[in-house]
Parts: sequence; structure tokens; C-alpha cells
Amino acid sequence: MTTLIFAHPWHGSFNKAIFDIVRECIDQKGRDYQVIDLNKDGFNPIMTELELGLFAEGKYSDSLVGKYQEMLRITDELIIIFPIWWFSMPAILKGFLIKLC
Repeated sequence: MTTLIFAHPWHGSFNKAIFDIVRECIDQKGRDYQVIDLNKDGFNPIMTELELGLFAEGKYSDSLVGKYQEMLRITDELIIIFPIWWFSMPAILKGFLIKLC
């Protein structure tokens, strides 16, 4: 299963155009895929004190974290589309990687 992660808040962006083309290519090949759109899903990248305590125990309080973990468990190909802002990835993607890894 291919998982596409999209991390851009504006759906009129160049990154969204790239995302759409990648999705079309996967569709044309008839392959299965799933999408994680961090901004559209309303993912909160901030690690709270409660979440940090749970993280140390391998748990979480944000239901999206559990959903995303299940999606990533069945993933054998990962495509991440995001802009480079100030020489780095957006904060929402950094928070995603920290909360899920």
C-alpha cells in the first residue's frame, strides 16, 4: 500500500499540483493508496505535557495519531509532499514525525 502525506495548507499551491499529479500516476497504474492530508485533517503538531508523558509509555491521546499509525503499519511505500520553508519542512510535518515515531 502506498501512503501519500500532504503537508501544505493551501490547496491552490504548487505542492498541491504535484500531489494531484502523483495521485493521477498511481491511479493510472491501478495501485492502492491512502492519503494523509495533515492540514485538512486538522492535525495538531504540538506535543503537550500530557502527550509527552503518554509518548514515553508508547500511548497517545490524539485519535489521529492512532489512525495514522494504523495507516502506516500497512504502508510499504511512502510519498511525502511538502514545501521547504526557511530551509526546513513545515511545523505540522515535524510534529507528525515526532508524535508518530
